Amino acid sequence: MNLDELLNEREWRLCRGPDDADDTDLVDAFEYFCSNYWYIRHPERGRILFEMREAQRETVYAWISYRNTIVLKARQIGFSTLAAAFAFWEVFFWQDRFEVMLSRTEREAAKLLQKSKYGYKMLPDWMKQRGPDLVSDNQLKMVFANESALESLPSGNDPARGESVYRVFIDEMAFLPNSEEAWASIEPIADVGGRIVCLSTAKGEGNIFHRLWVGSQTGTNDFKGVFFPWSAGDRDEDWYEVKKSQLPDWQLAQEYPSNPDEAFVRSGRPVFDIDLLGSFHKEQPRRGFLWDGAMHGSEGPLSVWEMPSGETAYCVGADVAEGLSHGDYSSAHVIDASTGKVVATWHGHVEPDLFGSDVLYNLGMFYNQALIGVENNNHGLTTLKALQKTGYRNIYRQRRLANRSPQATEILGWRTTAASKPLAIDELAKALRDDDVVVECEFTIGELRTFVREDNGKMHGSPHDDRVMSLAIANQMLKHVWLPEYRVESVAPKYSLDWFSDHIVREYKPKVVIGSYNVRNVTV
Repeated sequence: MNLDELLNEREWRLCRGPDDADDTDLVDAFEYFCSNYWYIRHPERGRILFEMREAQRETVYAWISYRNTIVLKARQIGFSTLAAAFAFWEVFFWQDRFEVMLSRTEREAAKLLQKSKYGYKMLPDWMKQRGPDLVSDNQLKMVFANESALESLPSGNDPARGESVYRVFIDEMAFLPNSEEAWASIEPIADVGGRIVCLSTAKGEGNIFHRLWVGSQTGTNDFKGVFFPWSAGDRDEDWYEVKKSQLPDWQLAQEYPSNPDEAFVRSGRPVFDIDLLGSFHKEQPRRGFLWDGAMHGSEGPLSVWEMPSGETAYCVGADVAEGLSHGDYSSAHVIDASTGKVVATWHGHVEPDLFGSDVLYNLGMFYNQALIGVENNNHGLTTLKALQKTGYRNIYRQRRLANRSPQATEILGWRTTAASKPLAIDELAKALRDDDVVVECEFTIGELRTFVREDNGKMHGSPHDDRVMSLAIANQMLKHVWLPEYRVESVAPKYSLDWFSDHIVREYKPKVVIGSYNVRNVTV
């Protein structure tokens, strides 16, 4: 072996690391490889060697030291470039390593692998000869003679099916069009010893990327979480101030966050004022169940901040779910009409009919026969029918919004439509801003924080918005609670002799329309 060959072999081993290398040795070896042999395309400087910043070195250490890692980062600080270099380094210097990089689309997958191909092309000839031969090279895959391979795929593919994957990189995970399905296909890799790297800027709360991040911070999963702000790149305060003046708050937080909370909360294009919500005082309620006109127990779906008082008028907004134990929740908010304070909430899984006949009936009676507005979409019709059959009198009737002076109809319930939902949400935002509605419930505030508006204008929770909708409906009820038609005289307690007598009399009254159903006022 001549001198050049000896020197090349020394360089090879410096790039690979010693056989007994620990994690720090491997980071040093990768950094040496990048700074001496790995070329990248810089948008301004052209072809340059890849000099790692401290944030990138810290990330590589996490990738080597932990089986699963999640990286929350600002945009354009070089982490896709880092992933392409690191994945290549592992398959080139070690045998039997199959690594996969997942991107949003096939075009983005090809662009990501192109970073690896470019770096390989620029390696010196002696290193290519010393390393494994490239036996297969196509748009989305590089296969080497050492039985290692690097593949770049769109997120719709299932990398865990039929393959023994050593490591999978998920690039911009929060923005995958099918992130939940992609995760379901990737998660089995970890069960058989593979390693998972999640990389992304934030896109609001509630999605799978956010849930994995929260788990990494609370210790409820085995991910190592690493965050890098906009300052982790080569930018200064002057650059940030320019961006701050150019971008709306949600986009600045999404692409150039300063901390994880800002990244997640503000990046989802929140509908409600995040700073305002952060200023709300949170108070722990009394929790329990409502039965026979009294609260029982210390834990339950009912939360109460203030008990009913004298002749105070109250209103209730109710959002109805399907009732499945694993699905969305049914939710109700009770507001004191004189102060605007949310005095009680109910939140849980319950069958739609029982939500009406048991939960809302008892809640309404407890709070002085409160005006109850129930969303009459889908399962809400069942809830309204059940509530009406109890003989409860103070149920909101739909009004025609298109009229100059909206008039009540005979259709019971609040109808959520493309016209009424934005109105209800906008008016709730104003009521919160003007202190006309006061919320002390930490869970309601949490859902308000994650209620977002998409580019197409549609609004939804991330992941749930049942509390937001029931509060919005309750706020709408404040407009009507003082109308004479919704002020009722006291009625007999449920199932008393007077209650049954009243039902028998009302059996012969005309029919009332509930949504698209025609039923009698009461059937006994």
